[in-house]
Amino acid sequence: KIDGLSLALRYEKGQLVSAATRGDGETGENVTANARTIDNVPETLKGDHWPDVLEVRGEVYIGKADFLRLNTDQEEKGAKVFANPRNAAAGSLRQLDTKITASRPLKFFAYAWGDISNVPATSQMAMVNLFKEWGFDVNPLMGAFGETQGALERYRLIEEQRASLDYDIDGVVYKVDRLDWQERLGMVSRAPRWAIAHKFPAEKAITIIHDIDIQVG
Repeated sequence: KIDGLSLALRYEKGQLVSAATRGDGETGENVTANARTIDNVPETLKGDHWPDVLEVRGEVYIGKADFLRLNTDQEEKGAKVFANPRNAAAGSLRQLDTKITASRPLKFFAYAWGDISNVPATSQMAMVNLFKEWGFDVNPLMGAFGETQGALERYRLIEEQRASLDYDIDGVVYKVDRLDWQERLGMVSRAPRWAIAHKFPAEKAITIIHDIDIQVG
């Protein structure tokens, strides 16, 4: 679960035609011009075996190291610093001036799809692998497992690596891999029965209290 901003990219005949945020779940904000400035969002899909209509969904984020550099630059300019990488990514993608967006170190991970003219795979992971072939970055920690134990072991591995990753995450999402099973399981309201989030415990740290200021009122 990358802690960023959801983005949907629509391609027609291999060309990027529009980009939108998730918004309220039905209507998103048009950020096409800004999305085109993100280095790893392809304008044209690689190869020639993609659906005529393809909506790729994923997460826009700013890496931790890039975030620190961005805030340092903001301080030097006397501008407002960002509270966290997610706010920085969201604010950057929604800029009215595309030059500002282009100057920000935004990145994109692809992990799902929406509107599609035909689904050229039979499983979630097979689709993710196609995303890579078409020119998208996908998270290297994703994997497919034949049993629950393997998925839980990957969860624990990611939890151990959490602090060293260059992006913020707050858990993992388990998905049924077979697409025909996803279709059979269906949806409840706007939530799929075939996917569930497994959050990490809140991060803990040790600090020292130097003083306590008692106030009345």
